[in-house]
Amino acid sequence: MAALNTPKGSVSSSSIKPVTRKAVRCQREVAWLVTQAAGRLVATTQDVNAPTPSFVLAAALDFARQLELAAQGTSGHLDYQNVMAPDLQTFCHMAKLPAAPNELSDAGYMFTLSGADLIRDIYAYCSELAKRSVFGTAEVKPGYVIKLVLRLFLMDGFGAMPA
Repeated sequence: MAALNTPKGSVSSSSIKPVTRKAVRCQREVAWLVTQAAGRLVATTQDVNAPTPSFVLAAALDFARQLELAAQGTSGHLDYQNVMAPDLQTFCHMAKLPAAPNELSDAGYMFTLSGADLIRDIYAYCSELAKRSVFGTAEVKPGYVIKLVLRLFLMDGFGAMPA
């Protein structure tokens, strides 16, 4: 009778669990954008509890997808480059946010995504943007997507974008 024991160091398919936490390297600006987006979420809901960063990001990602669907419905497209182009101070002014501290824009930040669905959604969105060559031939990384969806959320679409 053959032994059914799996060799040491191997992983059986029944023991594989979806990743539920993933650290993503971002700019420090992302941390500040998360706090601003959390404030907007609290201000627009009846919930007095502070949302987690992953909850904020999930809401922003959902909002970005809704904007894309609306743009497709009107035969338009989102101008991602225009959203990402302004420096942090200019973005704050355009989005009617308080001025961010200057030291935020260049420093590093580790953003921890929580939840297998959110992690899959972020990476799927990276792939979608890369396939559409939204940012040219460059690889679209999770940190960039996180910053993009937070900016879209805080600008309430493109209401604050100059024509």
